[in-house]
Amino acid sequence: MVIFDGERLVVSLTRGKNYKAVLELGEKSKDFEYFSDINSVVLSPTKNIARRLFELGYPFDESAKIFLKKKKTEIDFKSVDGKFELYPFQKEGVKMMLHSEGNILLADEMGLGKTPQASSYLRWGKDTWPALIVSPATLKENWRKEIKRWAGQDAYIIDGKKVENFSKEFLLKYPAIIINYDILGEEDKKAKAEEMEARKRAREMKYPRRNKIIKVNGWCDELSKMNFKTIIADEVQYISGVETIRSRALTQISFALPDAKKIFISGTPYETKTLQFYPALHILDTENFKNEYKYKMRFCNPVKTYWGWNFEGLSNAKELHEIISKFMIRRLKKDVLKDLPPKIRSVVLMKIKPIERKIYDDTDRELELAIINKEKNALSKLEALKQASFKAKVNSMLNWIKEYLEINEKLVVFIWHRESCEILEKEFKGKCVSVTGDTPTKKRDELKERFQNDPKIKLFIGQIKSAGVGLTLTSSKAVVFLEFGSTAPGMEQAEDRVHRIGQTADSVLAYYLVLENSIDEQIMEILNRRNKDLKMVMNDENEDLFEPKKEKEFSELILAEYKKKKQIA
Repeated sequence: MVIFDGERLVVSLTRGKNYKAVLELGEKSKDFEYFSDINSVVLSPTKNIARRLFELGYPFDESAKIFLKKKKTEIDFKSVDGKFELYPFQKEGVKMMLHSEGNILLADEMGLGKTPQASSYLRWGKDTWPALIVSPATLKENWRKEIKRWAGQDAYIIDGKKVENFSKEFLLKYPAIIINYDILGEEDKKAKAEEMEARKRAREMKYPRRNKIIKVNGWCDELSKMNFKTIIADEVQYISGVETIRSRALTQISFALPDAKKIFISGTPYETKTLQFYPALHILDTENFKNEYKYKMRFCNPVKTYWGWNFEGLSNAKELHEIISKFMIRRLKKDVLKDLPPKIRSVVLMKIKPIERKIYDDTDRELELAIINKEKNALSKLEALKQASFKAKVNSMLNWIKEYLEINEKLVVFIWHRESCEILEKEFKGKCVSVTGDTPTKKRDELKERFQNDPKIKLFIGQIKSAGVGLTLTSSKAVVFLEFGSTAPGMEQAEDRVHRIGQTADSVLAYYLVLENSIDEQIMEILNRRNKDLKMVMNDENEDLFEPKKEKEFSELILAEYKKKKQIA
């Protein structure tokens, strides 16, 4: 028997039971004493000694069992490589998630870093893997990057609708599976036709019939068979309609895996009507939100009309808030501003198709050969490579902007080339205004006012040199760069177009859409060489940016960086 007397471990020896091994252990203990009259030894109270005694088969009194307990892993809230650390309010968010026994609605306001919090939960939570992450298509690469950064695990991204079978070995290699809402499920046309016919007959016969939710086929079937321990749904307002394929697919998976912890993420979990909130609430808290009709009658301000019930409003708001507060984590920028930097910058990698990659690689090879052959037109080919980067990632960038505007009202977009502006103007015709070097000075203010005040105008497109200064565009919460300027201060000034002067409840959100393994990275390297973290573009802490340079000098710097990357002499 092993007893702890408050100062040392007391071991009652049993002959034949590793008697000599205990005496040998005593020789290594500074507190060793042997009491022959009671055939016991006293040893130092350390975990290593206690563990060895346990291995030798000695029983432990309750007083001594404390030395057998594993040391609780301390959470340092840093990224796996130690370069980044969560903000204080984010640490608190992770702690709340770890202590929560049920499902979670992570509803922090936009820009407060919900993805790092959820990724950190996967790392530090108990029995969290394998995990399924469902997100908009444009955020899949970002999720892969953040899971690697904060959880140290590789994630597999599902891109096509063709269903695969994942083995247990595959999940060991990729404990996180990422898929976008739009390929999560496919309509079962036969089942839909049968249900539509049944509804039609019910109307004709004038008998009451509750509409049946039609089963969805596709990836959701395969994913439902997998033993996911965590299901994360990002921008959960994407399932706002009960009968949409997105909603039905996610619901099927969620209820097929009742033991999986569900973490739904969005600062705006429904966009316009309270009834849109039901699909998410039904999954997160089935006990309180079992029935859609009862939910609508209680919380959606039911109004009886000639054509039936109307559920366009909100009723019993306080009661609804009290229920969801039990599983919701929500912080606003104004409440955590002291923890935030003045600007939050995010590099978003663009996923492109092989044919789009070829557009870039062909131009890249031309520049490489021009340098090797010491051609005089290397700088002009460098400019062509910048434009090739834009062309290669343009479809991904357009999709990113569209998905951003599905969630948010307005966005400021910065480009460098006039041709890039024309592509955006064509894509968002009737929804955008633009300012370039060709825009008359008198018209700039008119276009700015349209963006600021016209709800139909969702996008402001500006050339960095022409629109990066002198305009206040505060109706947007964020700015995104599709191309990059020639000086870091110029980029900073462009970011500041959305800064609310005198506003202490906000910080600037700046996104940089980057083509991986491209000239984009060399440009960013030059813009931020003196910063601590090159990958984050510009770091507000200890910021030491370049003085403005002439464009030719800047291009020569990029060319030098390109040659270094390519190992060209």
